[in-house]
Amino acid sequence: MKTTFISTLNLWNSPRSAVNKMQADLAKANEEITTGRYADVGLELGYRTGQAITLRQERAELDALVDGNGMVSLRLGATKSALDNIRGSAESFLNSLLSVPPMERGAETVRDSAKTQLKALISELNKSTGGQYIFAGTNTKQRPVSEYTEVPLSATKSAVDDAFQSYFPFPQTSAAAFNITAAEMDDFLTTTFEPLFNSASWQGTWSTASSQNLESRISTTEKVETSTSANQDAMRNLAMAYTMAADLGLAGLRPETQQVIIDRVISILGTATNGIVDIQAQLGTAEKKVTDANQRMGIQKNILDQGIGRLENVDPAEAKTRVDALTTQIQMSYSLTSQLRQLSLLKYL
Repeated sequence: MKTTFISTLNLWNSPRSAVNKMQADLAKANEEITTGRYADVGLELGYRTGQAITLRQERAELDALVDGNGMVSLRLGATKSALDNIRGSAESFLNSLLSVPPMERGAETVRDSAKTQLKALISELNKSTGGQYIFAGTNTKQRPVSEYTEVPLSATKSAVDDAFQSYFPFPQTSAAAFNITAAEMDDFLTTTFEPLFNSASWQGTWSTASSQNLESRISTTEKVETSTSANQDAMRNLAMAYTMAADLGLAGLRPETQQVIIDRVISILGTATNGIVDIQAQLGTAEKKVTDANQRMGIQKNILDQGIGRLENVDPAEAKTRVDALTTQIQMSYSLTSQLRQLSLLKYL
């Protein structure tokens, strides 16, 4: 017959392994109560872990799209504000030309106002948000439009001066400009000046923007254009109208020649403001699509959250019951250990 060796030390150590496991289980149960999720999802779900990972990946993709749409909305909002300013300035200048005849207002006043409007237009077209130029098309890191300055002489100013002097044998500021007839000015505007603002000349002198607009992925299945470009016809027409009134020597021309310029400016401004409205409508449609996409993805995220919850979420009541049971067991184990430590053979001798 064989007997098992028994000692007081063995009795003291016997609860320890059980206590360690219960403490680990208690920490796990407390974590599950705090997070509402299994502490070890892979262990709990087994072969269904892949399904949970797939749902979480889809959820993360939707989160990334919604975050990206936030930046898109910011850019669209900034572009909308800039276009409102551009259109408002153009309409104000146009109304001033229509309401009071230039001869009564003074050619100098018209010229100075046009210079101010041109400077404001370039400033709006060079606006940026989030480190990106909003009128640069896809070339968002490049300042889209050159300044129109006389000191130092800019490429845009130089192109206008060269065009004028290639048609007339004197500069715009010359006293000889008074001799320019209405017919000569009309022909100059059509054959020499307006081509400075066609697409090729504009991008070669005025603009470094891309004509291709930004295209943003706003949902898992949809992409839309979410920007515009300084190369749009409306922008080029506005710059042409302002430059025409500001830098063709308007104040030094005879009245009938002045009227040719003013009439052309009025016509171009009317076309340009209509073009701005069209651009605003396009961006408004894009903004609506972004809002709709966010709403749809919000619904999708709720569905995914429910699916993830059915797989990963714990029953709070069951977890609380486990915490209470484990706490009680650990306390009993500590109490038993204390009683065992008090055992001594001397008490029985």
